[in-house]
Amino acid sequence: MSLSTYTGFKVILSLLLLLFALTDSALAQQQGASSAAAARARYLSEMGTLPASREVAVEEFINYHHHQIGSPKSDEAVALDVRWGNDQAPVPDQEAVLQIGFSTATATDRQQLRPVNLALVIDKSGSMADADKISRVKSALLALVSRLRDTDTLSIIVFDTEAQVLLPARSLTDRGYIRQLIRDIAPGGSTNIHAGLMQGYSEVRKNYREGATNRVVLLTDGIANRGETDPNKIARDSRRFNDQGIDLSTIGVGLDLNKDLLRELAKSGRGLFHFVADAEDIEKVFIKEFQSLVAPVAYEPNVDIAYDPALELEQVYGYEPQFRKGGAKIKLDNMNHGLTQVVLMRFRLAKKRALPSSLSVNVRLSYYDPEQKEQIVKIQESYLTVKGGPSGDMLKDPEVGKNYSIAQLAQAIRDMAAACEERRYQEAENLLAAAIDGTCQRYPHLEDADITRTLTIAQKYREQIKKYNRQWDAQSDR
Repeated sequence: MSLSTYTGFKVILSLLLLLFALTDSALAQQQGASSAAAARARYLSEMGTLPASREVAVEEFINYHHHQIGSPKSDEAVALDVRWGNDQAPVPDQEAVLQIGFSTATATDRQQLRPVNLALVIDKSGSMADADKISRVKSALLALVSRLRDTDTLSIIVFDTEAQVLLPARSLTDRGYIRQLIRDIAPGGSTNIHAGLMQGYSEVRKNYREGATNRVVLLTDGIANRGETDPNKIARDSRRFNDQGIDLSTIGVGLDLNKDLLRELAKSGRGLFHFVADAEDIEKVFIKEFQSLVAPVAYEPNVDIAYDPALELEQVYGYEPQFRKGGAKIKLDNMNHGLTQVVLMRFRLAKKRALPSSLSVNVRLSYYDPEQKEQIVKIQESYLTVKGGPSGDMLKDPEVGKNYSIAQLAQAIRDMAAACEERRYQEAENLLAAAIDGTCQRYPHLEDADITRTLTIAQKYREQIKKYNRQWDAQSDR
């Protein structure tokens, strides 16, 4: 048995055991947002491959796991939670960490979800046979079909050199037939992403319903090399359907992906970009996060932060903030059922002779609620108490401390990748070493699985770069 076949067998076996073990109670275990950056970084670290700095989205590491944030009230779609790592900061020159958290409700009954009109667009090109990727995709699709209701609408499109409608849009009354169609998918041919995507949109449009989730899910392992191959043209054609109210989520499998295209397609399609490497990712995306894949609750959320002039913003971990004097604005991805998400910001107290005893931060969240069909605005203010005396622990809150530790590790991985791209390998090693040592000092008996996940990725990359630096030093000494 080859290594790839053995690995694929383990993935399928793990998933089957998982599916037997999970029941509808999995609906209460939703977590996270887009998982692509964290999942792919773990995959690349295990393969001994460094990531490109642009694909290390720090916020996706922070939001890979479930956060301890209260659920929304019965009459609201999104809960807002603003807290300091420690709401008391000594002076002068003390840092403080602010966490802005969001959570959406989890539907406890499938019938609470909006009707679903879903097209699965599946890459079955020849490269899908490599490393048994097609088996992972089939397992994922079978898991997803198990979460749909009989009254939902499903279509299945496969593509290689051309696109084919394997299952025209229909209700799920004959699941045995649908499962067999999925099991019979065989890889072969080139990669015509455009044809598959357009056919998927066409099937959804046939059964488009106001008030329903009308969505395409694209799964691919490669780069378009047949039909329309221009990423800009593919994105433009995709946006035409997004503008008509059809959403898009993208899922990548394997090493060779046009990650920028998949992320752009998902963003313009009001969906998320995921990456599936193994049974853990399959469980996360297709079972634990099924609701977040097909059930939007908040469109175009924006968070606006205004802070006291005595606070100096040092860093926002991840995202693409728009800065202004005394504030920042962040455009977030659309929020779905069962989501938890945080934004982390590090401040420094200004070096002034006299500071007020209390410093405020005002957080304004706005989004469109498709159920209430109106724009919602929520505002929360949080205060940082300024006190004299010795420095305290800015991460006194354990939840903030955990997320901040993951953020520091993820930022180090991104900075490491950027340093390597400029051939500053010793600096890259030092960046990882500082973050790893800082985490280990803070958690000498680390038992948290979420911190450990990111720490392990950083450690694997550090070992790769240490090995390279040793080889470089040995060559230099000759």
